Amino acid sequence: MVVLGIVEGTQGGMGTYLISFSLLRNDSYDDRLDRIMAEIQAGPWWGETGSLMICEAPEPIDEFCARVFPPWNFDESCDITVIFDLESGEARSLGRLRDYNLYNLVPWMKRL
Repeated sequence: MVVLGIVEGTQGGMGTYLISFSLLRNDSYDDRLDRIMAEIQAGPWWGETGSLMICEAPEPIDEFCARVFPPWNFDESCDITVIFDLESGEARSLGRLRDYNLYNLVPWMKRL
């Protein structure tokens, strides 16, 4: 269960990211989830719904994605994530998306 973290106003140069992800439940699920959550929770964050997270991070979106979802945390063959920068409007997707309507709804979404 994801619990509430505190998100205060964005500080200069920081990104505010909305993240949704789904990990395949396999033998490495708990370890991968723990590592991803540790990266997301490195700064101010919110995750009360359990299916969506918001956090602040000092890096641009592509660097944020690389830090939070590296291959040892995230298996692109079975996991999925979408990340939105709430300040710049940029968006990224990663993993095995099956419903490509996402790209019709968010045409500026870039696939990593």
